Amino acid sequence: MRAREPVFRADLTTNGSGVDDENRGLVYQPPVIRAPVPGLEWTGRIEGASAVIRIPVPDHFNGKLMVGGIPAVRNERALDQILSDIVLQRGYAYAACDKGTPGLTLRDPRRSMAEWVPAYRALVRRTGELLRRTRGRAPVRTYIAGVSNGGYVVRALLEQEPDLFDGGVEWEGLLMDPAGRHLMTTLPVLVEAYPHYRAAKDSTARRRAHDRLVEAGLATGSESSWDRYFSRYWVVSLWLYGRNLDPDWEPFSADFTPGWLDDPAPLLGDYRPSERQEQLRARMAPLANTGDIGRPLISIAGDYDCLLPFRDHAEAYELMVRRSRKADRHRLYRIPRGNHVDGLLRAEDTGQRPVLPFFEAALYRLEAWVEQGEAPPPSRALEQVSDLYDPDALLTPAGGP
Repeated sequence: MRAREPVFRADLTTNGSGVDDENRGLVYQPPVIRAPVPGLEWTGRIEGASAVIRIPVPDHFNGKLMVGGIPAVRNERALDQILSDIVLQRGYAYAACDKGTPGLTLRDPRRSMAEWVPAYRALVRRTGELLRRTRGRAPVRTYIAGVSNGGYVVRALLEQEPDLFDGGVEWEGLLMDPAGRHLMTTLPVLVEAYPHYRAAKDSTARRRAHDRLVEAGLATGSESSWDRYFSRYWVVSLWLYGRNLDPDWEPFSADFTPGWLDDPAPLLGDYRPSERQEQLRARMAPLANTGDIGRPLISIAGDYDCLLPFRDHAEAYELMVRRSRKADRHRLYRIPRGNHVDGLLRAEDTGQRPVLPFFEAALYRLEAWVEQGEAPPPSRALEQVSDLYDPDALLTPAGGP
């Protein structure tokens, strides 16, 4: 069958293509688009994954490639505003894929998150081939940046395939650590405890449930987000990933029912992660992070993240990198009151702040680190974007709600 050919677009940004619904919910204030970016766009399937590749016209192309690590189980356009619109305006080519497991694919235990790294490996190689054919050269630099599950992809690729990249940035990356805390040690506690917190009639019962949620990793101060996380993230994530990571637990095989948002007991049964360690370790071992990164990595994470708690996914990965003796290649920046995704801020008025400006700033600090040898600041909390980069140079508005 004849290979699909790229198509010329007068504007590769979302001003030209529109904003996909799977992107829209992630963004609070999108980056400014100052001018159209004409160029070639290729869409199709690569090793079972749906992909998009965008290449600016030669006069605008800087010779570099940015690869987007797609969050959750969203489609290949989910980072169009968060990443593609930013890097295209700076002259980069851009490529992303849906990791090969979009939507409810992972409800099938025969499928696996282990497919993600091979899907991205194939994407990078196919993009390099397309650049050589259309622009006469391979990329002079290749970076990768991703969010949530896409942050896991960034970490895993810099551990497993460092020769493909010059560095990476991850935002709220998922940590896969069978020996530590992970999705299946946290989500069951959150799903079980939150209804008790919500329904408690007296302060003692409410405090007891609150303490369990904080012990599970949630930040004190993030309480206003908990109901939204329960209804949008915790229950459905336990149902989706639980079926894949512990397929022998019978309740996880049931079809999703909205009734679980009132009473999740039928989904949980008497699930106790400590009693399922053998099964979980067997499924998670092929996915495990090591911290042994072969290229520079900047991590950005909000400490009000109620899906991937900062302690268990950002701080724990930083410790893993240190144990691998690669701390000189890593920075972790904690964003006080930063949430899992900025789209949540549209329903919040509690002083939470967007993380996207810090993410954009980290892209530029990574570039300077790799190309000019300008090491970014030491790992720490960042109160202002200016602590990392000049906010006037960003395309993303630095203000919050």
